[in-house]
Amino acid sequence: MAFAAACSRGGGGEQEAAPSGATGRAPAPASSGAGQSGRRPPAVVKELSVRKLAPGAVIAVDGRLDEPAWQAAATTGPFVNVGTGREDPSLPTQGEARLLWDDGFLYVGFDVGDRTITGGFPEGARDPHLWERDTVEVMIDPDGDGDNKDYYEIQISPQNLVFDSQFDDYNAPRGGPGGPFGHEEWSAGLASAVALRGTIDDGSDEDRGYVVEAKIPWSSFTKAKAAPPAPGDAWRMNFYAMQNNGGAAWSPILGEGNFHRARRFGRVRFVGAGGETGGAGAPATAPPGAPSAAGAKPGAAAPSVSAGPKPGYRADPPDR
Repeated sequence: MAFAAACSRGGGGEQEAAPSGATGRAPAPASSGAGQSGRRPPAVVKELSVRKLAPGAVIAVDGRLDEPAWQAAATTGPFVNVGTGREDPSLPTQGEARLLWDDGFLYVGFDVGDRTITGGFPEGARDPHLWERDTVEVMIDPDGDGDNKDYYEIQISPQNLVFDSQFDDYNAPRGGPGGPFGHEEWSAGLASAVALRGTIDDGSDEDRGYVVEAKIPWSSFTKAKAAPPAPGDAWRMNFYAMQNNGGAAWSPILGEGNFHRARRFGRVRFVGAGGETGGAGAPATAPPGAPSAAGAKPGAAAPSVSAGPKPGYRADPPDR
């Protein structure tokens, strides 16, 4: 499957593609929101219904996404340009995500297209600035209202390093250009694995990308009103594949700020294993989507696996 995308963490004008290498985590000024004269009204955010794992189904976190449950999982489809909302195959970082859940965990699988897989961080680094190189990112607003209150950011790199933080408000707290960004002492307590289709930090060959698989315990979301969610509940989430502080998104930001703008996150609705929605409406289904490269077992590289919470608080080093 061909994927497409690109965008800037720093935002960009409405319906304008931001440069793929744009930099900066600073929040966009208040005037960047929708509703200014001459601007189009914001597009409807994307929605996805995610089925619960069937009783007895098991997901092995190995970076391979080869279980039948993954093949039938809800998929975002190809990520898009964060500024235009359209697919853009000319840009370097592409991807899609798949989602599953059960009473204990949220499961996320990414398939990223990337011809130059870059790591470059020290082994075992805690909360490194992964967005400056290659990474995937999950933004999660458990209340589902998009108000940017009490939301979470989780990034996992091709080195299987993790940056995770909790925010009280849009990009806040923020310690300055070098961080810390949010409450970095918060830990998602996740288990993750990465499988490479190429060679990390080796410019002599052409890579094809990488797969990230993670399970995140619901108990980590201490600001959520209810975790795990019940069938019918909807959380706001967004998913990104990033390179050099730019990247591709599931739900485009469309110039309304940077990648933290929760009102542009998509709606993820949780449904039961049989499609039940807990009385929130008609039974929802999660279209399986066509199998992609994410479902194939990468042959060249053994996956890297990490599990459990970070050992403790460590502030990020200054920007490089």
